[in-house]
Amino acid sequence: MSRTEELERYEQRLREAMLAGAVAELDDLIDDDLVFTGPTGEVLSKAQDLAAHRDGILRITRLDLFESRLHAVGDLVIATTQARLEATYAGHPVSGIFAYTRMWHETTQGWRVAAGQCARLGDLA
Repeated sequence: MSRTEELERYEQRLREAMLAGAVAELDDLIDDDLVFTGPTGEVLSKAQDLAAHRDGILRITRLDLFESRLHAVGDLVIATTQARLEATYAGHPVSGIFAYTRMWHETTQGWRVAAGQCARLGDLA
């Protein structure tokens, strides 16, 4: 299996885990030193990201990905994608088109997301 095929599978695992709120799977896919910048500029750690899923602060009901690409940069792989997202965050509805960037690096446990960013692009059509 090529690195691209392997990372496509990891991206799919991440999407499924986010939709299911599968904290144990997310724990396996996210690096302990994660730095994630959300759409409002907040910077989250792995513990904060996992807590949002575990405590029901973030509940994703739709996450349709499109325009997904993988970019190899040395030993890293940068994933870019857009998504149609429907969710609730802290009890408030969230929906729209979002752009995501994730930096994957390979560890002894497999590929893990070390950094990410999410930006809101617009409303759902």
